[in-house]
Amino acid sequence: MSKLGLQLSPADSESKCWVAEITGADEVYILKRDFIPAEPEGGWILYDGWYQLNGAVPGVTEFKKEYIRIKDGKVRRNLPFRELVESLDEIKAGEGPRVERMRKEIIAILDEIKEAAYCEPVVEGIEKQKEDLDMADEPDQIKNALYMLKKQKQSYIQQYRKMFNL
Repeated sequence: MSKLGLQLSPADSESKCWVAEITGADEVYILKRDFIPAEPEGGWILYDGWYQLNGAVPGVTEFKKEYIRIKDGKVRRNLPFRELVESLDEIKAGEGPRVERMRKEIIAILDEIKEAAYCEPVVEGIEKQKEDLDMADEPDQIKNALYMLKKQKQSYIQQYRKMFNL
């Protein structure tokens, strides 16, 4: 599964930049959008899948709530809404690999926390969280855990270091 880094900025002073992954069907909006928070370092990491983007990239035509598809690291832009609706079965079929990718990302972040604040209580706590992750089966639970860990990773490291005098 390929991944791409994306640096978006607002197109003008009145607009915002955002990235949403299309993950299935929605009763109200037809397409379910999972809004992805920017990485702590800035920008977004995108994997094979369907997305809706809003923002500007220097040297590239502005994305105005534009649908795109990434497959094997190649980006197709300006997808019509109808094409995404017709691809819903394929989008839904991608949920398993997407959830596994998120699990791997969570484990990698937990391992980074464990390395940065290494002591027995932290190691035990991290291993317990990994076991709990194995029990989680709802994609939204896993997605929310990943987004929270990305935002709070440095805070957890600082708290553990302070708590255990590391």
